[in-house]
Amino acid sequence: MIFVALSEAADRGELLLVDGGMCRFHRRRDGVVVIRELLVLAKARRTGVGSLLVRRVKQRHPGAEIEAKCPAAYPSNGFWARVGFRLAGEKGGVNVWRLSN
Repeated sequence: MIFVALSEAADRGELLLVDGGMCRFHRRRDGVVVIRELLVLAKARRTGVGSLLVRRVKQRHPGAEIEAKCPAAYPSNGFWARVGFRLAGEKGGVNVWRLSN
């Protein structure tokens, strides 16, 4: 199932792959870019890979608001704050992060 989603994202130009990580995103009709997954391999964490992926999404969609969701209990919420996202709210135990580009 995930391989189909990744293949479709790649076909639409909504998949970024870099050494040590990947990001799947989608631009909604309202212009907001939603980061669906941002994964960094354990060996590549705290090396700038995640920040690089966020920068590349921003470069592809200049001026667009970017949104990401993260379960409230996950330590990765700190990442979103460190790269400039602001906590916009929480729903059902999931934090919604937003970045104005």
